[in-house]
Amino acid sequence: MKRAGIFVTISAFFAISCVARAETTPPIEIDEALNLMLSRNLTLQSLRKEIDKAEAFRLQADGTLTPEVSISASTSEASATAAAGQTGTNAAGVSLSQIIYSGGRNEAMRKQAPQVRSIAGLAVEDARNRAAGELFARFYNVLLQESYVETERSASATSEMHLKEITRMAELGLSNRLEVIRASQQLAANNASLASAEGMYDSAVISLMNYLAIPPEDRRPVSGDLGALEVSGGRESSLAAALENRADLKMLENQIEYQEYQINIARSGSKPRITLGASAGLTDVNRTGSFEDSWRAELSLTVPILDRNTARGSVITAQAQAVQDKIALEQKQLDIKSGVETAWTELETATKHLESAEAALRLAEETNRLAEVGFREGVTPQLDLLSAQTSLTESRLEHLRSLYNRMLAVVALKVTEGNIIEWAEEADLR
Repeated sequence: MKRAGIFVTISAFFAISCVARAETTPPIEIDEALNLMLSRNLTLQSLRKEIDKAEAFRLQADGTLTPEVSISASTSEASATAAAGQTGTNAAGVSLSQIIYSGGRNEAMRKQAPQVRSIAGLAVEDARNRAAGELFARFYNVLLQESYVETERSASATSEMHLKEITRMAELGLSNRLEVIRASQQLAANNASLASAEGMYDSAVISLMNYLAIPPEDRRPVSGDLGALEVSGGRESSLAAALENRADLKMLENQIEYQEYQINIARSGSKPRITLGASAGLTDVNRTGSFEDSWRAELSLTVPILDRNTARGSVITAQAQAVQDKIALEQKQLDIKSGVETAWTELETATKHLESAEAALRLAEETNRLAEVGFREGVTPQLDLLSAQTSLTESRLEHLRSLYNRMLAVVALKVTEGNIIEWAEEADLR
């Protein structure tokens, strides 16, 4: 019993601490959440390293324009005849090597470098766009679940008031035991729904905080409006925006140009190679202090005769990849067109569903009002009142779902257009 008491005390203290921290911690809004996600998201951090790799590729490509230079130095001891004794040698030298012609390989690599850098940057932009869409879904899901909790709590409070009222009426002989049982069942069902809603809310908050790299103990309240957003433009403007903004489309365009240079690199394996080499050195035999100098310069030509079809196989592979890239680009363009059409269709459907849900909510509110008045005046049966209260709660929940679904439809459209981050910065989402 003592251990149980200590556990309850610790749990209560932890709960109070969490509440106190929540009260003192400023709520997080969508703009701050977006900035946090873009700076902390681990996937984005990893992708940004691809830009460093692209820079390394550029350095290597530019390095083909400069020669390889190395310096060497050595000292050695060697045994000789007994008369001569020990002999030693000191030597130093410098060598230079420069590829004059590589069959087009080095030039193709230098021309590839901008594409490699562009592809890396576009990969980050594409990931940012998709990550922002995921953030919106998680952020507004927290607001949705929070509204669910408020709705279920209101329903439980209404059921509790009705149970007290019907119990008092039963004591006065104005109602029967069956009506009290019905009211108790309604309250129990609403309390169960409230508990489920609270659990879903906690899960949604944890999911959002995890996406923002915020530990559970430092969780922050979320502030925002689940209301519908107005979207300007139409299918044609969205398609134009998508074709202009979509980073994954631009990546494929860059990949096609990159692959053309890759074909040249593959062909260079069957072409001649010209190299210029030069070296100079100083040698002091027997360490007399007198150095002898030497130098050498050469121009070498290497012509591949038979490489067991290695170069030809590489060319065929590179050409096949180029065709695949062009097909992928055509498919991506088609996917974008279909995605824009689908996004607008889903947005229009969600808007109509929201309008229907708003109308249904107004009717449910009026029905519940009439049922309450009728029940107080003794002309409406209790079953009709309980049914009206249940319908009102369901209508409120459905209205919230419709708001959330329309928000997601707007977000999906902006992700499809490829400009959700810019849109979020310009729109007033608070």
